[in-house]
Amino acid sequence: MKMDQRGQISIEFVLIIAFMLILVLVFAGYIGDAMELNSVSAAARYGATNTISDLVFLNRSVEPFRVTDVQILGSGQNLTIQINVDKTLQPAANLTIFNGALHSVANLGYTIDVRTLDPYDDVVVSNRHQYSITIV
Repeated sequence: MKMDQRGQISIEFVLIIAFMLILVLVFAGYIGDAMELNSVSAAARYGATNTISDLVFLNRSVEPFRVTDVQILGSGQNLTIQINVDKTLQPAANLTIFNGALHSVANLGYTIDVRTLDPYDDVVVSNRHQYSITIV
């Protein structure tokens, strides 16, 4: 009697599925962490860019400037999101951009942890990391 007529699956198919499942389980932690870092980086850039746009459009005395780079620095649980802009900022504009980036990252579903009365001490907390933000 032929095997394909009885609905039996071959051992090769079972081994291929098992191998793929093992690969997914081994790399899931690394992929999840990298995906979180990419999402946080993109959200910080988006929040800073939108805040800069609002500053420039609402205040005609402000010269246009842009976000040149976003880096995630550090290792382990405490990470710093460094947002580089192509202009030296006034303290009020710096704080506004900081808050825009902070809330944009928090909108990914993370919480803002208010540490002290200084708003620059606020961090965004996820299940894996704590993100502080600096504007350079």
